[in-house]
Amino acid sequence: MTNEVSEKIFQSQKEETSFDNVAFDLNYEIYDDPIMNLSFCGCGFLGIYQLGVAYCLSRHGSGLLAKVERIAGSSAGSLIGAVLSIDRNLIADCVKFAYDLADEIHAQPLGVLTPKYSLMKSLEKFLDDKLPHNAHEMASGRLYVSVTNMESRRNETLSHFSSRQELVQCLLASSYIPIYAGLKPPVIRGKKYLDGGWTNNLPSFSEGRTIHVSPFAGWQDICPADKLGRGIFVTFKEQTFQVNWKNFRRMHQALFPPSKETLRSYFLKGQMDTERFLRQEGCYESHKPRNSTITVRRETSL
Repeated sequence: MTNEVSEKIFQSQKEETSFDNVAFDLNYEIYDDPIMNLSFCGCGFLGIYQLGVAYCLSRHGSGLLAKVERIAGSSAGSLIGAVLSIDRNLIADCVKFAYDLADEIHAQPLGVLTPKYSLMKSLEKFLDDKLPHNAHEMASGRLYVSVTNMESRRNETLSHFSSRQELVQCLLASSYIPIYAGLKPPVIRGKKYLDGGWTNNLPSFSEGRTIHVSPFAGWQDICPADKLGRGIFVTFKEQTFQVNWKNFRRMHQALFPPSKETLRSYFLKGQMDTERFLRQEGCYESHKPRNSTITVRRETSL
């Protein structure tokens, strides 16, 4: 996909208001932490939110990304981690794939649960088409994929990939939910695996700082800031959730894709929440001169 087409995809999703000579008091210092890590949670079709996060980090947080040594992910989060680990230019292709996949599922009589429809086949074809031939070499030691061993029911983190095909199978395994995503689990090195979210939906690293990303409101570094139910939190599979009706709706949308317009809103929301995080941390990088027109994006209610 050309840069021109990629830019059109992103620009077409922004509802913008421009203000002249708006001054922001920005601190451009980058983190002092010696080791930085990223972690993306499992979230199904709301991975589109995390693509918005990845896009904003690529455009306005390159200094931060340069310091990131390891990227972890579970389920859809592992796919986002793979993109950032291998080739950020794939973000545009992933956004288009997410929209097309939602349309494909909406066209099925019973959605993703339609007999003979295979969500995993569509995902596998996309990965086969888009990942470069040396993707496994680029991802090894940098990408950490959370999976669940079907025999032991314990979490494992896979970070070294012997081939491109093994990398693809690891990413598929991290997203595999029995029956929902098919009847045959991915097999890696003779072992059967399923969705990493069953045992660890938001991995952390013991060394350095881990920046956690989630489309669900909670205590993550980058996530929606809901006002409703702000005093009630629960922890499930290593991830903290705020208890409110918006999160319950998001959980449903993670499994059953909402409309394309709603997906676009999540993509934009991911960008806005990431911009807020970068500004709060003092490492937001603007591509516009300080005295030029500043674009302010409107908040959504997701």
